[in-house]
Amino acid sequence: MTMKFALVEGIRQEAMPGIRGTCPGCGSATLAKCGLKRLHHWAHVSTAVCDRWWEPETEWHRAWKNLFPTEWQEIHHRAVDGEVHIADVKTASGIVIEFQHSAITPQERTSREAFYDPMMWVVDGMRLKRDLSSFRQEITTCSPSAETKTRAWLLWDRATAIIERWRGGSRPLFLDFGDAEFPLPWLPAAGVLWLLNYLPRERVIVTPVHRQSVVDHLLFGAPIQGFAKPTPVPPPRSTLPGFQAHFMRTRSRRPRF
Repeated sequence: MTMKFALVEGIRQEAMPGIRGTCPGCGSATLAKCGLKRLHHWAHVSTAVCDRWWEPETEWHRAWKNLFPTEWQEIHHRAVDGEVHIADVKTASGIVIEFQHSAITPQERTSREAFYDPMMWVVDGMRLKRDLSSFRQEITTCSPSAETKTRAWLLWDRATAIIERWRGGSRPLFLDFGDAEFPLPWLPAAGVLWLLNYLPRERVIVTPVHRQSVVDHLLFGAPIQGFAKPTPVPPPRSTLPGFQAHFMRTRSRRPRF
């Protein structure tokens, strides 16, 4: 089990070469792992696993966590039965953010959503190559159709593999495809997340939003920003003087023989 923080003389600290610490969750001894190829992290000296929900941390995890204050990161919770769970990020307002890269079973997802309340998911959409290609094809071949204030799609919750894997969830979920491009002229080439809101009757609303606005929402309470729908263009109005315009309209309605 790898962690960004351990306790060194009672103080939370990131891994540094040659030092030891203790796990904030179980109190077991930890060792700083600071190789050249992997992210610097803490590992238990023994094979102890504090949190059965924990997954190996990737650069994607670390980049997301580093967008938030260190005191919000890796927050330990203890369940009624004594089991320890570590939230990736917990905001000052109490919202837990779980950054999910590895595969997860529906049962574990349901357990986490019941334990962390309120919470939201940020899911790495680039783990499987086919997820990006199938999601991009679905989005670019369908027109935004959801009755929302911003551009969004109303799709079946089995529309693509990644949408289907997360169906049945009860918490907000954002798909992160990094800076993958989508051939939509109104969508920027970078800085987009895809919000999935699952509905009854096997439907899901898919809404692209500005990634930074999600971060700002969690940091400062700023609104999450989507992409405005195009404004309908009104038909051109006649520039002729009033009587002449009336004359032309009347003339156009006269029957021709």
